[in-house]
Amino acid sequence: MRNRSLRSHFLVLYVLLAVLGGIVVPTLSVMMSVNAFRRYQIQRRQEDINNLGDSLAKLYAEEGGIWKRRRVMDILHPAPQWGGMTIALIDAEGREIFTLKPPQMMPRRGHGTQQNDNSNNDSDTETEHITLTLGRTVSIGRLEIERKIPSGRYEASFIDYLREYNLRGAFIMIVIACGLGYFVAGRLSRPVIQAIERTKRISRGDYDVHEEARPVGIRELDALTRGVEDLGRSLAGQEKLRRRLMVDVAHELRTPLTVTRTQIEAIADGILEPTPERLSLCLDGLKRLGDLIGNVEALSRLEGEALEIHPEVTDMKKFLALVVESFTPMFAKSGIALTSDLEEASCEVDPDKFRHVIDNLLSNALRYTDRGGKVNVRLFRRGDDAVIEVRDTGIGISAEDLPNIFERFYRADESRARVTGGSGVGLAIVKAAVDAHGGKISAQSVKGEGTCFTITLPGV
Repeated sequence: MRNRSLRSHFLVLYVLLAVLGGIVVPTLSVMMSVNAFRRYQIQRRQEDINNLGDSLAKLYAEEGGIWKRRRVMDILHPAPQWGGMTIALIDAEGREIFTLKPPQMMPRRGHGTQQNDNSNNDSDTETEHITLTLGRTVSIGRLEIERKIPSGRYEASFIDYLREYNLRGAFIMIVIACGLGYFVAGRLSRPVIQAIERTKRISRGDYDVHEEARPVGIRELDALTRGVEDLGRSLAGQEKLRRRLMVDVAHELRTPLTVTRTQIEAIADGILEPTPERLSLCLDGLKRLGDLIGNVEALSRLEGEALEIHPEVTDMKKFLALVVESFTPMFAKSGIALTSDLEEASCEVDPDKFRHVIDNLLSNALRYTDRGGKVNVRLFRRGDDAVIEVRDTGIGISAEDLPNIFERFYRADESRARVTGGSGVGLAIVKAAVDAHGGKISAQSVKGEGTCFTITLPGV
């Protein structure tokens, strides 16, 4: 099937509508109007003939049962103007009382009688009769009517006249439709063409929006344009995160690997003695590499199809109370107050995997909250859902970094993360685990004031 542009489709559609509206519909309308007019003429003429018969019967009664020729003539004389009729009045015994014929057309100057003959040949005749009665029972005679039927020359001329003007009107409508279709199609196709060009640039890696598309006032097309632009911005952000990920992963792998390699090479060359402290430093570097690889593997399992959770109905109040109790000594040692405010709530969770979620949030709160700060764990119900909040008074997260904290290897504070040993995958693992439980996680934060993570889980 041949591909056509959107503009071509609209032009064809507008022309078809113009043809339908300018030719087909008016032609049908003319045909119906002509037929209706002809039916009206026949019915009106029949009604006039019936009235003529009633007038003659009334005259017969007024004259005492006889036909007076002069009075009959007075009644019949208007009849020929109805259109070429010959009317004969016949009495009950079959005698012709009076016959009235239409006047013959006088020949025009310069023409002979041949014109009349030709005119007569243009018509056919039909006859009918009407019985005249008194009191609907006594027959007093009849009217015999011979009517000339026009050949249709004038009707055909009238119809041709209408068709000619219909064709002119259709031509004008088609021209207008083409112009209007070209304008409308251009207006509709312009944002589509811009969206196509934008997607082509995106496919080539050009994610930046060089020029904002102007809205056309059509909701669906404006939504399409905005969607493509948002897609470009989102891909630009993802590309930025990807590049940052490569740098972060390279740094995370390079630092412990370099330290460990340097120590081992120095020991192998005899420069350093293989003391327990140096060997312990090498083991720490290897452990850090192992932890990083383990985090990446855990994230891949949580985000992939291989993730398996075994949910069971869990009393979240008891569950969180045990987690808070296990973290209390570490917070106390760091001089941070850990409190809880727990209401009754139950959810279907995998205790092992969900314990990792809470552990990670509390570990982050401990890591990024200074001495003298506060951390609160809250559990409450919101409708049918259970809501868990972990709120701290730590360093907070900037508004620029907040939308990306659940991305892999994203660290809002790189220098702080490296000092504290953060690898940037913890919150990504948390989000994947919460999603696997059918829940949602979000974060609100103010730089320098603290952060609040909110988990919403379906209750039971």
